[in-house]
Formats: sequence, C-alpha cells, structure tokens
Amino acid sequence: MPEEIELEMAKIQRLREVLVRRESELRFMMDDIQLCKDIMDLKQELQNLVAIPEKEKTKLQKQREDELIQKIHKLVQKRDFLVDDAEVERLREQEEDKEMAEFLRIKLKPLEKVTKSPASEPFQEYVSQTPPSPNIHDRTSLDLNNLSLFGARQRSVK
Repeated sequence: MPEEIELEMAKIQRLREVLVRRESELRFMMDDIQLCKDIMDLKQELQNLVAIPEKEKTKLQKQREDELIQKIHKLVQKRDFLVDDAEVERLREQEEDKEMAEFLRIKLKPLEKVTKSPASEPFQEYVSQTPPSPNIHDRTSLDLNNLSLFGARQRSVK
C-alpha cells in the first residue's frame, strides 16, 4: 500500500509539472506575439519613412529612421533571447520526462502484479491527450535582414 500511495503522489506531481509547463508555454507565446506585433508596428513606421526620397527627408525624419532601426534591432535581440531560452527549457523538460518515465517504469513494474489503481486512469488519459511542448521553431519568426526589403540605408547599430 505505501508503494501505491507513493506512486499516486508521483503521478500527481507529474500532472502538476505538465500544467506548470503548459502555463509557461502560454506565457512564452503571449510574449512572442507581443514582441512580433511591436516589431511589425515599428517596421511599418520605418517603411513609411524609407518611402520618402532621401533628399526630401528632414533631419528629424532621418533621426527617427535611425531610432526605429535601433528599436527594431533591440526587440529582435530580445525575441531571439526568448526563443533561445524556450529551446533550453524544452530540452531540459525533455530530459526530465525521460527521467520520470524511467522512474515510473521501475515503480510500476512491481505494482502491476499487485493491483491497478483506478485513480491513475484519468491521469494516464490526461497525459496521453496532452500535446507535447510545441517546437519554438514552428512559430512565426522575424528576421532583422527583412529591413533590407524596406531599402533602409546601411547603418551601424550602436
């Protein structure tokens, strides 16, 4: 009986981890969407400025163009960091999953002969229906090189 309780607690802990991971993924997606939106808004403003012939631009417009490029660059760097961080987290979770699966396999083997816990069935059903962590590379990606599509002058970003 103590083994069954221990196993049930391990399953509950696993379910908790699955839910915490899902919350983390959703937070990442929200941050990613907001960053993409901010970048696209800045790119649109930059595109409008770049459309003005260079001879007709005021000093203020040229300064704003430089400012927009720097802001876009910073946001792209921030998003790159976010994506890298999410990938590291995904790999860590993958390793944890392997360890937990091995732990449960070892713990379940002796108990299979004793009894099957009815409380574990909903958990198994939930875990089997829970989609794996989405690969961050499947998400929409932005590339700072797209700035060249706007015909922006080459500048060094400080």
